[in-house]
Amino acid sequence: MPGCRGVAVNAQQISKSFLLLFFKKEVLFFFSFCLPPAHATELCRFSGTTDYAGHVTVTTKAATAGGVTRVDVAVAFEATTAIWFHIRYLVEEISQWRDGALQRLDTNTRTIMDGRVTRQQWDDFEPHAGGLQAYRVQGKTLAQFARQFPPFARHWDLASFGTQWLSDYAAAPPQRRPDLDLTAVPPNATVRSPFAMAFYWVRFLPPGARPVSVFLPGFKADKLADVALAPAPGSGGRVWRAVLHHAYLRAAPASTAVARISPDGYLQVLAFEFHSTAGSARGVVHAAGCSGTAQKPDDR
Repeated sequence: MPGCRGVAVNAQQISKSFLLLFFKKEVLFFFSFCLPPAHATELCRFSGTTDYAGHVTVTTKAATAGGVTRVDVAVAFEATTAIWFHIRYLVEEISQWRDGALQRLDTNTRTIMDGRVTRQQWDDFEPHAGGLQAYRVQGKTLAQFARQFPPFARHWDLASFGTQWLSDYAAAPPQRRPDLDLTAVPPNATVRSPFAMAFYWVRFLPPGARPVSVFLPGFKADKLADVALAPAPGSGGRVWRAVLHHAYLRAAPASTAVARISPDGYLQVLAFEFHSTAGSARGVVHAAGCSGTAQKPDDR
C-alpha cells in the first residue's frame, strides 16, 4: 500500500445498500484524502424521507485542484423497521476523479441498531491493474476492534464520525481484501461510485441516453450495477430517469431513480424506488440549498 491512502466502511443491516436502499445488506460510505489543496469548494445540502418512517439528510462537497475533482458525500439515515427496530446509518463517500475516471474511493460507514453499534467498517479502494484493490478495517464490538486495531481504536467512538482518521489508517493496519477488489470492468465503460453518481455526476450528463456502471464497494460478487440513463419529460431544467439492473434487484417492477436538475445545473430533487428479493423501498430527497463556488469536473 502506498503511504497516501483512504478508507471505506460497509455496514450490514436490513438494507441492501444505501444507494440501492434496502437492496444489499450494506451501506456505503466513502472518505478520501491526499489531494492537492482545493482552491474553491461547493457545499450542498439535501433532506428527504423514505419508507419505514425513514428520514435522510445529505451533505455534498465538491472541489477541484490540480486536475483532480474530489466529491465528498455524507449521509445520515434513520428508519424504523416493520418489527420496530430503529436503525441509523452514518455514511460518507469521498471519491477522486481525473479526466472523468475514478482514481480512488474511500468509505466509512457506521450502523447503529436501537442505539447500539452493530458494525463499523473502513474500506479503501486504490487503482490497480485497470481496476481497484481493496483494504479493510472493521469491527463489531469495541473490545474486538481495540484488540485487533489498537492504533486505530479511538475512531470507534461515534463522536469521531467525520473527523480526520485517514492519517491513522495505515498504522491500523488495514487488511488486504482481494475478495472486494474490482477486477472486471467492461471495455470503455463509464464507472461511477454510488453517491457521487447520484448527487454530483448526474448534474453534468451530456444530452442523450447512456449506460453507466456503478461500482458497489463492499460487495463480494456482482460488484457493478448497470444503470440505463435517459432524458425524461420535464420543464424548468432537465430531468433524467435511470433504470437500475443488478442481480439483487427484481426484473419487475423496475428499480428506478429520477433526478431533476435546475436550469443553472444544480440537483433539485432525487426520487427513487428499489425492488429487491428482500423487499421494496421508496424515497425522495429535496435540495435545501448550496453555497460556495459551483464545481464542474475538469473532464466529463
